[in-house]
Amino acid sequence: MHTIENNLTSGSVFKTLWKFTLPFIGTNLIQTLYGMVDLYIVGQFSTTADVSAVSVAGTVIATFSMLLIGLSVGVTVIVGQRFGAGDEKELSSVSATAFSLSAIVGVALAVIVGALSIPMLKWINTPEDAMNGAVAYMLICSVGYIFQSFYNMLAGILRGVGDSRSPLIYVGISSVLNILGDILLVWGMGMGAAGAALATTLAQGICVLIGVIHVKGRSFPFDFKPGSFKIVKAEARELLHVGLPIALQEVLVMFSFIILESIVNRFGLDASAAAGILDKIFLFATIPTNAFNAAISAMVAQNVGANEHGRAMKCLWYGSILSVAFAAVFFLLGWLIPDRMVGIFTTDTGVISAGTEYYAGYKYEYLLCALAFCVNGFINGTGHTKLTLANNIISTYVVRIPGCILLGVVAGWGLYGIGYALPVASAAQVIVGFGFFFTGRWKKPVTGNSNSGE
Repeated sequence: MHTIENNLTSGSVFKTLWKFTLPFIGTNLIQTLYGMVDLYIVGQFSTTADVSAVSVAGTVIATFSMLLIGLSVGVTVIVGQRFGAGDEKELSSVSATAFSLSAIVGVALAVIVGALSIPMLKWINTPEDAMNGAVAYMLICSVGYIFQSFYNMLAGILRGVGDSRSPLIYVGISSVLNILGDILLVWGMGMGAAGAALATTLAQGICVLIGVIHVKGRSFPFDFKPGSFKIVKAEARELLHVGLPIALQEVLVMFSFIILESIVNRFGLDASAAAGILDKIFLFATIPTNAFNAAISAMVAQNVGANEHGRAMKCLWYGSILSVAFAAVFFLLGWLIPDRMVGIFTTDTGVISAGTEYYAGYKYEYLLCALAFCVNGFINGTGHTKLTLANNIISTYVVRIPGCILLGVVAGWGLYGIGYALPVASAAQVIVGFGFFFTGRWKKPVTGNSNSGE
């Protein structure tokens, strides 16, 4: 595997982390463009109802995508810790089990989400004018879960052995195809939300194909032959032990945003569209934050496996500083020119006004998420994923949702109140996460193949 591996347990921690993170930033940037391009082109060449449809249905689709992403992070941790400990002989069985599990989950999600698309959209109070477009978007994008499951697992394994560049290449090519598809189907053929969904799904399929062809010639620990798909019980137990809490926390957090969307939708079509736009901007603004989260997780996993606890700690400190520095830029933009930020995606004055109101408190989320994501990435890398699950449940369902209801609905502050409730929940995550870090309990080994210890 010498052609894809990269040892993250030696050399300057700052330089290694920065170099390893850059491809993550590039990958996240390109992946975010999937949704950004959909929303931009739909906003420019379709109706406000279609903008709302893409925003609402996109949140539901992204929620269940978190299950696949969470499982892939679990694989990164397992592979990274074994690679760091010098135990590479079992990577083949880990990979076979990982791809087999992801295939099952991907197909199951495609069927379940597709079948329940209408009930789910009704449950979150999707505006009536946006319902048809939202249903079409969900039905088409649900097929993409099959492609997402393979891509996320492929990327997770590559990152576990220190290769963060290859996923960037795959996503880069498919993103270009996605943009071209949006232009053709939404602008050229007037297909609205359905066209945006079709372009995204086709691009995801091509992304997987490119990735598989590329790694098959590079000593990848899985050959993708039908007979090679198998589930090794011991590997499956370990992958689920680490990956399932991550997957559950991601799904629960995203599910909370569906609930939040349901609350926002009470305030009308302009509020729905505005919230969707700010969510897209947030995804763009937190690209570095998500990149450091994933990079810290992979790098910490290798260093914990190699019993290099000092280097693991430095990963968190350097990552947090850099992540906050990036977040500060978007915080300032949200503070100084909130109307112009919203106006990038729409010319509707009602939507811009609603978005500006939401931005009053929402902008603080950039800074607090920068810290929360980094400490969560660190804890995940050590294998203590149950802690991050508990942390996210508390901040989300004890703080965020009740806060949004209290300030937005009960107090009658609408989007203004909801915008201030969000960063309070992130602050709770920061407090719990760093509290656990300072106890030193993260050094306790979790996975069976880790060499870490007190």
